[in-house]
Amino acid sequence: GITVQNHSYGTGIENFYGADAAAYDASAITNPSLLHIFSVGNAGNLTSNAGPYNGVQGFANTTGSFKMAKNIITVGHTDSFGTVLPLSSRGPAHDGRIKPELVAFGEDGSSGAAALVSGTTALLQDAYMDMHGTLPASELVKAVLLNSADDFGPPGIDFLSGYGSVNAFKSL
Repeated sequence: GITVQNHSYGTGIENFYGADAAAYDASAITNPSLLHIFSVGNAGNLTSNAGPYNGVQGFANTTGSFKMAKNIITVGHTDSFGTVLPLSSRGPAHDGRIKPELVAFGEDGSSGAAALVSGTTALLQDAYMDMHGTLPASELVKAVLLNSADDFGPPGIDFLSGYGSVNAFKSL
């Protein structure tokens, strides 16, 4: 009956789509209402030494190949003023996709930000269940979260703040 999982852990910088990422994608396909939320990592000041973005300073520093999955949300962190913090890891993913997809306030880094987005996700799922009597598909919840986010950082979608800062009110 679990419909949202918060994953606030990481490894070193890994820029590839591995078996672990494939497993999370398979999990999302097998369980259409399950949404995995990951912290993007706290390595924003580091430079990848592998993968297609090898040596690009300050970008492509997501911590863990499992965060390269396609059917998940990765979350970076901001301060209380909405500024993306220097340690918040950045995209792109190994294949050029947007990472992180969202940012949120995270007093303790991207782990706290991911927990906030996980809680928002559970509230959205609950509201949908109340209205429709069934759980929403995870891709619907992801689309709502991304499209209702407040644009932060550089204008538009970017590798620093993704689609923007989660906005629970607009999402609901």
